[in-house]
Amino acid sequence: MKNIILTLITISCFLSSCKKDADNNSNKASRTLVYEINGNFTGNFIASYTTAAGGTSNEQITILPWRKEITYNNNVTAAIIALSGNGGISGQTISLTIKRDNKPAINPVNIIANTSGAFSEAAPVIVF
Repeated sequence: MKNIILTLITISCFLSSCKKDADNNSNKASRTLVYEINGNFTGNFIASYTTAAGGTSNEQITILPWRKEITYNNNVTAAIIALSGNGGISGQTISLTIKRDNKPAINPVNIIANTSGAFSEAAPVIVF
């Protein structure tokens, strides 16, 4: 009889822990990030960002607003985006937002072109 009770308690504990693990997995944040860039910068600029597989891609931005959605592979532990540009006018602006689960993942990154009409700025790293 003690063996049956001990077996039932063990099974109960096992099932409880499995349910808890399943619940924890369903509450994890998405691995999809949405990058959005707005502003009035008229020069040339590039976005350098982590790709879905964990590499780096450089994309020339030719028109604003710009939007990029990336779903990262499970082996990617973090993502970053950096913006750099030149040929604009001093004081022109760029605003970068990053969304995860339809909510801001970081505070917006607001960039102002310097007196030479250039800028270079990286957003905070997003860790998965």
